[in-house]
Amino acid sequence: MTPQLVTLDHIEGLWRDFVATAPGACIYHDARWRDVIEEVFRHRCHYLAVLEDDRVAGVLPLVEMRSLLFGRFLVSLPFVTYGGIATEDGRARHALAEAAICLGRGLGARWIELRQRSPVGLEWPSRQHKIALVVPVAVGPAELWTKLSSRLRGKIRKAQRCGAAFEVDGAARISDFYRVFARNMRDLGTPVYPRRFFESIGRHFGQETRVFLVRRGANAVAAAFGLEDGERLQLPWICSDYRHAGDYVNEFLYWSILEWAAGRGYRHVDLGRSTVGSGNHRFKKQWNPVEIPLVWYHWTPEGDVLPQLSPENPRFRLAVRLWQKLPLPLANLFGPHLVRFLP
Repeated sequence: MTPQLVTLDHIEGLWRDFVATAPGACIYHDARWRDVIEEVFRHRCHYLAVLEDDRVAGVLPLVEMRSLLFGRFLVSLPFVTYGGIATEDGRARHALAEAAICLGRGLGARWIELRQRSPVGLEWPSRQHKIALVVPVAVGPAELWTKLSSRLRGKIRKAQRCGAAFEVDGAARISDFYRVFARNMRDLGTPVYPRRFFESIGRHFGQETRVFLVRRGANAVAAAFGLEDGERLQLPWICSDYRHAGDYVNEFLYWSILEWAAGRGYRHVDLGRSTVGSGNHRFKKQWNPVEIPLVWYHWTPEGDVLPQLSPENPRFRLAVRLWQKLPLPLANLFGPHLVRFLP
């Protein structure tokens, strides 16, 4: 069993087969993310695999990030919901962790962060400040509806009375999604990803890409970017225009996606991760999800404390408030240049 830095052109078929069948893998372990991230953000990607008897026994995608402020570090996986080691084999897991450390030391990385969907038994320091919320939808739309609170059902009906209309499309509607997303990110005080990030995902993932829109008239007022992941629908980015919050377009968007997914044979809708106890976490809980505590492991050469590069960090509160006051064109101009350094 030999962990090695792989050239995906030589092992891509084996990697793809492993990710499609391994219980611990998901679409974020797909090798196509390497192409997206290198193409859009120009970060170097390192894909580690454990090979055993000419088959892949475990994988670990890592992205090398560098900035003047934070130095060099490795993350699995930035910009998306999950990442980390994918294997059910304890020996493979240990080999991948050791290979990651060797890579980090060789690059002079200040830290490594693995964003796991579940504990993997690493002897690294870890945090459990994030939670995944996954809605089982195999029960069908009717039962999903009856399980919602009467208050939430009333909000959805009000959105319908106010003229909200739901649409589902593919990458052709990325521009509509992005207009809502960019405004929403500015309102949250967070730099926005460049539009070409989503366009690149649409090109590389093709028919697995789904764009969900809620319109009032001709204008999109709530939107989500989704990815088909077997029997699971991943929703890494969900957003709405706060100017229409009183008409509950966000609630209508969530319900419409759950209803659509349940009617098309999906078993789960993954609403993405949230910070434990946040408003976003509380909002998602009303859809009756299964809550899955996530484990983020980190390694540093000298056992240092891992920097918290998130909007929840109190050190960044002033920056968040200032960003919220920026005119939208300026936020859209400068945001993509900053966000490439924020995992």
